[in-house]
Amino acid sequence: MEADLTGFNIDAPRWDQRTFLGRVKHFLNITDPRTVFVSEQELDWAKVMVEKSRMGVVPPGTQVEQLLYAKKLYDSAFHPDTGEKMNVIGRMSFQLPGGMIITGFMLQFYRTMPAVIFWQWVNQSFNALVNYTNRNAASTISVSLAASRHGKA
Repeated sequence: MEADLTGFNIDAPRWDQRTFLGRVKHFLNITDPRTVFVSEQELDWAKVMVEKSRMGVVPPGTQVEQLLYAKKLYDSAFHPDTGEKMNVIGRMSFQLPGGMIITGFMLQFYRTMPAVIFWQWVNQSFNALVNYTNRNAASTISVSLAASRHGKA
């Protein structure tokens, strides 16, 4: 028995985004740390399924659950502005396990100043990578605009 996909919109929010709980469910879904362990082939499959669904052409026998799972993987691994696959370490789904690992090392190796400095540097570098990976890539910032914001123009 085939699922009726008539009227299915892959880009429509799964949960009501006007409510706090709906927004929480959405972000828990796309930041699920389990998506870090999904293979590259499965991520590529998810991208193809999302793109086909947007065009209204899904393979026969495709279920709504499969499309929702593909959208979850797509949202967790591909940049919303560029559509490019993001670096695994920079994905929001890696924020929890990556942050826990770094915090564990920071708590374990605190006895010497070089160790504290090193693990603080690792933590800040990780945060910078996550921020860069999840930046707003749709709008560019020019050097002259950046300089004028800092009073140098």
